[in-house]
Amino acid sequence: MSPVVSDETVPDRITVVGNVNLDVVVAGVAALPPPGTEQIVPSIAVRPGGSAANTAVTLAQLGRDTVLVGRVGEDGTARLLDAELDMPGLRTHLVRAAGESTSVTVAAEAPGHDRAFLSALGALAGMDASAVPADVLSSRFLLLSGYFLLPVLRDERARALFSAARDAGARTALDTGWDPGNWSATTRAEVLGLLEQVDVFLPNTDEIRALADRSDVTAAARSVAERSGTTVVVKCGSEGALVVSRDGAVVECPTPQVRVQDSTGAGDAFNAGLLHRLAEGYSPTEAADYGVRVAATVISRPSHDRRFSPSDVLPARRDGVSA
Repeated sequence: MSPVVSDETVPDRITVVGNVNLDVVVAGVAALPPPGTEQIVPSIAVRPGGSAANTAVTLAQLGRDTVLVGRVGEDGTARLLDAELDMPGLRTHLVRAAGESTSVTVAAEAPGHDRAFLSALGALAGMDASAVPADVLSSRFLLLSGYFLLPVLRDERARALFSAARDAGARTALDTGWDPGNWSATTRAEVLGLLEQVDVFLPNTDEIRALADRSDVTAAARSVAERSGTTVVVKCGSEGALVVSRDGAVVECPTPQVRVQDSTGAGDAFNAGLLHRLAEGYSPTEAADYGVRVAATVISRPSHDRRFSPSDVLPARRDGVSA
């Protein structure tokens, strides 16, 4: 039996474990130019990335004491990340992998098209539980993000990490991201088994449909919640979020209407807003409403300036639904 840990003894922080990399965000690219040709694009932004890093940065900007755990190489990219991640409220624990490169993702965006990503795992390919210091397990939440980009830290190793975090008094959260292997039956069973150690699961619409092998998002989320006993919060893009409790109750949280300047990292910003509010004791529905407002705030900012303060977060309507 796990020891009982009082909330009063748990540090008031959130620990984020997972993919830390450099993002190269290319705007205005619906398709690659023909071989041998060149295309001028509206902008190319270089910044810290990976769903774990994006979430941790947003949490710190919301005023939450945050620990970010990852694995990087010993190269100039890692030194750039050190400088960019040096901000108030964010403590980084980035293990250096000698002789390896830091992970880099190229994200291509264009109006009317889904984002496309090209990623080199680099040092992430060897990240395991030894990268996570024991003293950061005790937190309000431990989030494992970018699960499929951490091949060594999957299945039983992830279960053990979540179990240790729970023993230390943390609630647990998981954002798998998209499975590059396209959600085989074996992978679906792996994730569903892992969810038994997870308090809050954070998929998007494509991921929850693939995991449940159902076309309807609500039915898929309800199926996963009831089977795993976890709260499922689905990120639905421009439609906001869907909160499904373990007993199958469903609540929709619409998103504010904003002028989108850069949608990369929207789901990670949502995760940050949601977990920040859950750590403060808000209900999952209230936390999800705040999450969609944080995400809308972030994506309405340009690629080169994603910094904001809590006072910048878009307000809720008087009836409690996002404006």
